[in-house]
This record gives sequence, structure tokens and C-alpha cells, in this order.
Amino acid sequence: MTEAEATDPVVDDLKAQLSDLFLAEAVSVYGDGPVVSFVGELLTDAETAFQILESRLESRGYLPILKRVKDQDTILMAPAPTQKRASRPWVNLVLFLATVGTVMLGGALMEGYNPLADPPSTLLRGFPFACALLGILVTHESAHFLTTRAHGMRASLPYFIPVPFSTIGTFGAVIKMESPIKDRKSLFDVGLSGPLAGLAVSVVVLVVGLRHSEVMTYLPDAPLAPLGTGLLVDWITEIVLGPLRDDSVVVLHPIALAGWFGVFITFINLIPVSQLDGGHVGYAFFGSAHRLVATLIFAGMLVLGLFSPWWILWAVVIFALGGLRHPPPLNDITPLDRKRKVLAMLSFVLLFLLGTPRPFG
Repeated sequence: MTEAEATDPVVDDLKAQLSDLFLAEAVSVYGDGPVVSFVGELLTDAETAFQILESRLESRGYLPILKRVKDQDTILMAPAPTQKRASRPWVNLVLFLATVGTVMLGGALMEGYNPLADPPSTLLRGFPFACALLGILVTHESAHFLTTRAHGMRASLPYFIPVPFSTIGTFGAVIKMESPIKDRKSLFDVGLSGPLAGLAVSVVVLVVGLRHSEVMTYLPDAPLAPLGTGLLVDWITEIVLGPLRDDSVVVLHPIALAGWFGVFITFINLIPVSQLDGGHVGYAFFGSAHRLVATLIFAGMLVLGLFSPWWILWAVVIFALGGLRHPPPLNDITPLDRKRKVLAMLSFVLLFLLGTPRPFG
């Protein structure tokens, strides 16, 4: 790190861009980029300053990064990341078609399809399950994609993940951010849009599927594989099927099973840790305190491993893929507005309504 020299034309130009927005008390230069750090005091609100600086610096190939450390404002001006090569939509299409096949196969296997004995046309038994589950996943990822574009950011098309010969045939889908997240509002909107949209479709699918499900008397020797249900699923089941006797079990229709998986996927995604959708919501709400919150939740997931070993597996996978630290947006000063804070708290309540300590068995 070196103190900026007044004769440095790049630093002088960057400093001039914020002279009416920021009172700089110290200027430092990092690396060959260079990255220029200005420490001082904002003369306007952070949201306005960011929008103006973003516009001014775009032609210079720089991005503004705003943060506040110990009540002191800092503006970093860093070279904008180079534009990545154009995406290849054919890759997304191939993965989606492969996922259609594996999900349909999973649905057919649940319907008793035997790939060694039955004709290929029997795979169509899996169509209702595939249509329902993929409808949920496509809605979830489309909401992320459209919200990202609405905030003026770039994102890839969804990458679906096929898993042959598994119960559901997929590990879901992901989109890749191709530009930095601008602020906490954008981070919040992108994070929450997918789970809410996917959950809305999941509830509709669950209701339709429950109407085609069968209620049976529980038999101790029956080869059942019970699925855990949270409060929301219990309420929906009671509304659709009416009060059930203590010795009753619901044999889910494949469409209802797709709805259950949709609710479960939403629950996992809303956990406010790492790079999950809930992690985006959590950071947008808690800010720098999010790391402590994520650590406590991670420890809680390990404790839930006493009820189901799946929790330990999910905790390990989440930690391996994203750790517990969430990267901040470019403008990390402007907090969420009141409306988004209320929605964030409601998402935490929703997490409680969707979850169950023992989802499988």
C-alpha cells in the first residue's frame, strides 16, 4: 500500500469524480490496477452516491465499492472485472433436456417402471411427476433470472443438474451471476424471489396431488418410507383431505410428491447460510453480523444431525461449497428499507413453518 501521489493522473481523475460526493481524508493506492481507497465522510446518502459514481466510472472501466468500518466511510474504486466470454445456451438446453429425461425416469421408477423388462414407452408414467417438479424448478430459477435483469445485472440461464436413477432425478438448478451484486436491496430481491415463486407453484402442485392421493390405515408391516412434514404442509393436508385419524397414512400421488419436494427445496434454500438463497437474504438483513448468525445456524444443523444424519451431510456440503462468509455487495452501506426488512422477517418465519427435524424417515 502506498499513499497516493498528487501527480498520479489516474488517482487524480478518480478523486475528481467523487469530490462533490465525498470528503476524502486519506487516499491510498493498492496494486497495479490500481485500486484506490478513499477514507472519509460521505456528503450524501450512500445509495445516491453509489448510483452517481457507478455512472461516472463506467466509461473509465472502474467500479465503486462502498463500505463503512467503525463509523468511517470508505470508497474503493477498483477496475471492473473483464467481460466473460459469451454464454453458450446450448449447454443449458442440453442439461435441461437431460434433466427432463432423468426426472421422468425417476417418476416412472416410482410408478413401478422396470427398465430391464418394460418397453421404453412406459417411461411416460413419469410424465406427471416430471411436469410438476420441473414446473417448480423452472419457476424458481426464472424468478432469479428475471429479478437479476430487472436490477440491471447480468446472470446466466439456469444450469439444470440431472441425476440418473435417483428418486427425483435432479439436484435442482443454478444460475451464475455474471456481474457484481450492486447493493443489499438487489441481493435481497434476487435471493428471495426464487424461493417465493417456487413455493407458490409447490403449494398449487401439492394441493392438486393431494386430491389424487390415497388415505390408508397404517399397517405396521407395510414397507412405507415416511416423509417428514412441516406445519405448512400439515395445514394444507388437513384442508385438502380433512382431519385424519391417528392410524391413517397418506400415500402420496407422484404430483403430490413433487409438491412435497418443492416445499422441501424451498425450505433448504431459505436457510440463511453460505450461498443459499437464504444466505443472500440473511446477509442483506444482518449485514456484517451475518457471519455470526450463519455460524450459529451451521452449529444448529449439526445438532439436528441427532434427529437425521441428512442434516450433517447438508451442513458439510454447504460449508464445502460456500463456507460461512458471504461476499458483500458493491454498496454495503445502504440498509434494507422497511418493506424488505418485514419480508426478511417473514421469510425467517416461513423457514420455521416449512421445516422439519426429520425430513426422511
